[in-house]
Amino acid sequence: MEICRFVVSPIQANCYILAESLERGAKAVIVDPGDIHLDPVFQFIDETGLRLVANWNTHAHFDHIIGADLVRERYGIPSYVHIDDAEVWKHAHEAHQTFIGTPAPAVREPDQYVHDGDTFTIGDETFTVWHTPGHSPGSVCFVGSSLVLSGDTLFAGTVGRTDLDGSSPEDMERSLERILAWSDDLAIYPGHGHSTNMRTERANNRFLVAAAKRDHA
Repeated sequence: MEICRFVVSPIQANCYILAESLERGAKAVIVDPGDIHLDPVFQFIDETGLRLVANWNTHAHFDHIIGADLVRERYGIPSYVHIDDAEVWKHAHEAHQTFIGTPAPAVREPDQYVHDGDTFTIGDETFTVWHTPGHSPGSVCFVGSSLVLSGDTLFAGTVGRTDLDGSSPEDMERSLERILAWSDDLAIYPGHGHSTNMRTERANNRFLVAAAKRDHA
């Protein structure tokens, strides 16, 4: 399994290419294409000759999905997001205007909604959808046997904001308590910032430490 990170958008979001290998024709997915300028990502896909089969989205904030139509038009692939973020998706272009100050086209409806427990396979790796609301109603993590794409649920040293429209501190607390079940060996690839692992976060991330205390109370 190969994972390549691209930092996109003025908000410095992570867009990932997840591939079964970097051989020409290998299956791959794009995760969180959150910019209207994705040329470096497209150049990488085209130069490596990867066969893009899907667009997974960890949630529907504009800095994670505003480029979904560019991806669909170029590669003819479906876009997936959790059903609880349907309204967030619908208004992503308006949020782009508000936060970035420049217009962006409305994004067409997702091709398919995902639900907690759904599974997707790339190469030898199967990823399970974990619904982890808090940052947004439909935030999810894609959890494999060795790595997790955690979106804006869990970052290195912190967690996603819960002061936005649709956010919920209470839901975030419950989501953090739930992900305590993840293996210490899981590599974590978040929606912003650098990668980490569950062992480090369990020991040092104050939000996870607090979740563990609640879980044992």
